[in-house]
Amino acid sequence: MMTNKTIDNKSELARKGTALLEAAHEYWKQYQKDEGGPGAVVWLDNTNGHFVLFTRGEYKDAIMAAAHRECAGEPKMFDPFVS
Repeated sequence: MMTNKTIDNKSELARKGTALLEAAHEYWKQYQKDEGGPGAVVWLDNTNGHFVLFTRGEYKDAIMAAAHRECAGEPKMFDPFVS
């Protein structure tokens, strides 16, 4: 797993991140099955303000570039997520 910070891959944070990615992928696969075909981007938006977006890897650069612009240039995000 990769993130925008250096974390210990054996830490609780890494375990939770891996579980999140696995759950999102399972949701994405079920979404494709139930909705009748591939979907490049699937998101969940909750009334509490939490938001998760899951997509194929080829969209990562464009999405992360847009997220970087929203950060007003703050150097919080760096490779491997922002080129």
